[in-house]
This record gives sequence, C-alpha cells and structure tokens, in this order.
Amino acid sequence: RLSEIKEVRLPSGIMHPVASVEAACMTCHQGRAAGATVSNAIGERPADTSDPELSFINPHYATAAASWLGGYGAAGYHYPGKEYSGRFFHARPVASCTSCHDAHSLEVSTETCLTCHETGNPRDIRISRQSYDGSGDLNVGIRSDIEANAQRLMNMLISYSAKVAATPMVYVGHRHPYFFADANGDGAADLTDGKPIAYKAWTPRLLRAAYNWKLVTADPGIYAHNPHYALELLYDSIEDLAAPLDIDIAMLKLRR
Repeated sequence: RLSEIKEVRLPSGIMHPVASVEAACMTCHQGRAAGATVSNAIGERPADTSDPELSFINPHYATAAASWLGGYGAAGYHYPGKEYSGRFFHARPVASCTSCHDAHSLEVSTETCLTCHETGNPRDIRISRQSYDGSGDLNVGIRSDIEANAQRLMNMLISYSAKVAATPMVYVGHRHPYFFADANGDGAADLTDGKPIAYKAWTPRLLRAAYNWKLVTADPGIYAHNPHYALELLYDSIEDLAAPLDIDIAMLKLRR
C-alpha cells in the first residue's frame, strides 16, 4: 500500500524518501528514464558519428516529480563538468506536491501563489531579475524564457540533424518515437507503406540534447516545478550543439 512506502526508486537509481501522499506523486510522475539511461546508451561512441544502434530515449510524459527534484534526482542528461540545481524549494507554505495541487484532480491552487506573489497565475510569475533567453524582457513569467530556449534548442536539433548527422529529422509530437526521418527536408516525416520512418541517424550529441529537450517540454509546469534546472539543461544542450554548428554561444546572449 502507498501508505507503507517510505522511499521511491527513481529511474536514475536514486532512492528518494517519501511521506504520506507524496509516495503516489513520486511513483507515477518520475518518468521512465534518466540521464544515466542516455549515458549508458551512448557509451564511448564518437560525439558526432551517426550510429544505427542508437534510438531516441523517451523520458515519458509524466515527469513533474523528476523535474521538481532537479539535479538531485538526475532525470536530465548532465553534461560533464557542469553543476545542476537540486530540488526546487519554495518558501512556506509550499513544501510538497499537494501544497499546490489537489491530490486527485491535480488542479493548482492559485491562492497558494498569492501567499508570496502578486499574481495567482503561475504562468506570469517571474523568479529572476535577469533574462535567460536573450530577449532582455523581464516583464513576462520565467515560463517565457524556458519556452524560448526550448524552441531555440529544437531549431538547433533540426539544423544539426541535416548539417552534421547528414539526415534531416522532423518532430511529430503526437506519435511515438516522435523524431522521424525527413530526407527531402520538406518538414514532413518520410513514409514507407504509409507509415512514418523513425529517425535512425542519431549521434551521441544529438541524442543527449534531444532527450533534455523532451524532458523539459514533457512537463508543462516545469516553470513552477524547477525553472532553474530546466534552464540549465536547455542552456547546456544549446551550448553543446553550438560548436559543431559554428554558432557563437556568446552572441545569443543566453544566461544559464
């Protein structure tokens, strides 16, 4: 029974202590993969060499608890030499999943936000006085920065697939495995017998960045669950792709 569970094993291998209803949250919303899954898959393969044995690793769509735990839970692919923010602690009275969410409907209590913030709409809350997406706009919620950097990373994934992996890809959000071949570059998945062809030209660099992109975008509330971790994963993935694409990361004016 959930009431008897004292710790939950995360996909990263971390054993996380839980109490009360948090056991259900952590059990169902931890995702199905971790950065270690990606590391084990790519091994010592050359970063920019396509390998047909590689395939997209999907973190799953229920990843809110994993996002919340941040670098401690290690759901994302952590680039060597980088440090990552841990569990995102709000100020009291926010201390657990049910501090903000109804345990059954998952509806967010906007009144909780108003305890500290001027607005009860989490989408409009900004936790920082610096711009992370290069826009310089501090009048929007931190969600805007995360979405802008996620879109930038997706654009770079598509560009890298064509210029470096030499096989263009396209993303189709409603169909597994989400990334498909687009050999003619028309923005639509190539078909065989009417079925889209899964992307098979993954390089280690492309795979780890795509995994981080999917992890961040799979959690629609990551801007509230752990915005710091989301921005770090996106920045590091963008930075990693920038070199082979001859992009000067400094010119983008992004912040980690």
